[in-house]
Amino acid sequence: MDRLPVLGLDLDGVLVQPPLGWNVAISRRLALPRLPAEVPRLRLDTRWRQNYWLARTGLEIARYAGRRPLPGVAEALAALATVRQLEVVSGRRWVVRPLVRRWLERHGLAPYIAAVHLNDRPLASAQFKLWLLMTRGIAEHVDDDGATAYYLARHGVDAVYLCDWPRNRGLPYPPSVRRVRDLRDLASLLADPLSAGARTDDSSARSGE
Repeated sequence: MDRLPVLGLDLDGVLVQPPLGWNVAISRRLALPRLPAEVPRLRLDTRWRQNYWLARTGLEIARYAGRRPLPGVAEALAALATVRQLEVVSGRRWVVRPLVRRWLERHGLAPYIAAVHLNDRPLASAQFKLWLLMTRGIAEHVDDDGATAYYLARHGVDAVYLCDWPRNRGLPYPPSVRRVRDLRDLASLLADPLSAGARTDDSSARSGE
């Protein structure tokens, strides 16, 4: 598994189904700041900070509890794991790491995931993903957020696969952003790029790209 190239996977809208199937949290704001020169860990050195993150834990659990995987995710991960080492790279805050791991186990997805990276830095979601991918030398990432895909591609991530959702269509993506219908489509693309090309091109045409 360690000999395979690493593929980063976002959670919400990629693995996890949004509430009621409506992915309304996708951002279209492209003017995101560059990474700072130094990226420290979040500080937990005061009682106030500790209480804040304790309260945040409850909020995050309430926000994400009960979500189910998107259709076909287990089969797609099984296929992807034969050609890539899969690592979750999510902007969700670090306090829900145990919740994420239990969710992966409950839905039979844990055997395919080599690592889970959640945001433990004072960075916005897109910035954290860029920092983590660059720090770990991960050249490929899958996301659902249009602004994040744009940001990662503009700042050096070699290949960004964008799962198709209505709110991420029509943005001026760099060439290194490639739209796919879902993880099943991506699994076909990475296993056999030539046979999957027509499907992804058709997806781009349908979305107005």
